[in-house]
Amino acid sequence: MTTRREIKPKHEAAVIRAAVQAHNECEGGAFAIESMPDPPDAFLFDGSKRVWLEHTDAFYHPDWAEHLTSYAASDKEHRPMRERGHVDMDNTFADVFREVVLKKFKSKSYTRLVEEYGPGILVVGLESPWLDPEMIQAINNKWTESGSPDLSSVFEWVYLGYRDNGKNVAIQWSPI
Repeated sequence: MTTRREIKPKHEAAVIRAAVQAHNECEGGAFAIESMPDPPDAFLFDGSKRVWLEHTDAFYHPDWAEHLTSYAASDKEHRPMRERGHVDMDNTFADVFREVVLKKFKSKSYTRLVEEYGPGILVVGLESPWLDPEMIQAINNKWTESGSPDLSSVFEWVYLGYRDNGKNVAIQWSPI
């Protein structure tokens, strides 16, 4: 039996592991998780270079977040997402994604990390029951409509984490 308090670190670790694997594949690196101090959510080390990593989730709707966490937790009654008409799910989620990413980017809590280690890695867990390529395109379009904010002063890399056939996977995100 897993309590709600136990779920968060397990979920976070799974998403981070997938992002580290994707980062190593994309960048030709050999990074491994060195520690998970929170904050940041992880330090990665490849034997010579240390990189910090922050994880956040973008939930389609607060009801979806409650649905997922209450379903997995043994200490909480399951609260399914309310049944109602859902329209324009892609753009709704793209708005949430933009807000979550910009909030992380604007946070002053990373100033010390950037000064000491340079820009880090942001991993955004995509939590939507309708996640598909069109939703990723909507995220990209919404980012472009926002003027394509440059995150590189805080986050050198951004990864999108999601579940695919029961596995956590991640892809590098370049909105341009």
